[in-house]
Amino acid sequence: MTVDIEILKPEQVNIPELVDFTMEAQEQLDEQLRNGMTKEEVEKFIRAALKVDIFHYIFARRQGKLIGIAGCYTFTESMVYLDGWNPLVLPGDDYKEVFKLLVSESIKHTQKTRRNRLEIFLMELTDDIRGTYDRVRPLYESAGMRRGNEWSHMVCDLTSSTLKEPEIPAGFSLKHIVEVENDEIWPCYNTTFLSSGDRRYLDQSEAQRRENFDDFFDRKKPIEKDASLLLYFEDEIIGFMKINLYDFGGFINGVGIHPDFRRRGFARLLMTSSLVRAAQNGMKDLILEVDIENHRAIALYEQLGFKKTKGSISHIWTA
Repeated sequence: MTVDIEILKPEQVNIPELVDFTMEAQEQLDEQLRNGMTKEEVEKFIRAALKVDIFHYIFARRQGKLIGIAGCYTFTESMVYLDGWNPLVLPGDDYKEVFKLLVSESIKHTQKTRRNRLEIFLMELTDDIRGTYDRVRPLYESAGMRRGNEWSHMVCDLTSSTLKEPEIPAGFSLKHIVEVENDEIWPCYNTTFLSSGDRRYLDQSEAQRRENFDDFFDRKKPIEKDASLLLYFEDEIIGFMKINLYDFGGFINGVGIHPDFRRRGFARLLMTSSLVRAAQNGMKDLILEVDIENHRAIALYEQLGFKKTKGSISHIWTA
């Protein structure tokens, strides 16, 4: 039986229909992956997503009935993101085919918008629900989205931290990120990640790397100004650490040391300075995500008080 596809802008969505569909479709998801446990919570989630003008829904219908959805963010000039754990599809014998169809349509939508990268981050992943990912992985892959990378989600309870403000060596200094333009930070940022082994960064085009940087360092987003720092050697930026502010606490949206200054304790110095300031300003929880293959960084984060709580995996299509 034919499945009809439609792409809707936020103002075109029938919210009550979408809420009812979501409540039914997400019953097969683990609780931590759902968009809410009640209709009120789901509606709140949907309305928040629809406030973003770069958001589109791809609907799959059979004889007028909504049977599957995929939410897409046109994130940057070259990238589109699929909403977490999308597509959502009603259970049934054709679940896999509708799921793959919506992934394929998401790729087509990416191409039609003249973008060349589609990515999804499957968040909130814990060992006990790994089977959920194992069931959808082959569906993404067979529809054209290869497996990307895996990250550990780590949290530091700053209320119990015993870290002290470190002494800054002669010739080095700290400066607040808000005092410096992005164009001055970019060379250090780019050089740092190009040589860091960060698999997602290396997988991106040069334009995508800069787009991500501009989003991460977007000055319109609230940050912990006192704890978002640049480390200088004389007049040269050699390190950076930026903390964005959210309802749940702080999130490290970029930390690194220039390769010429690595393995000399500067990452620990910079992060400790930032963590101490964040704690002094009342921050309770600070979160970061790190590639599971970056063992050296993970060891440092653990020494500073971070603990793994969950993880995430990406899937990617590129032109």
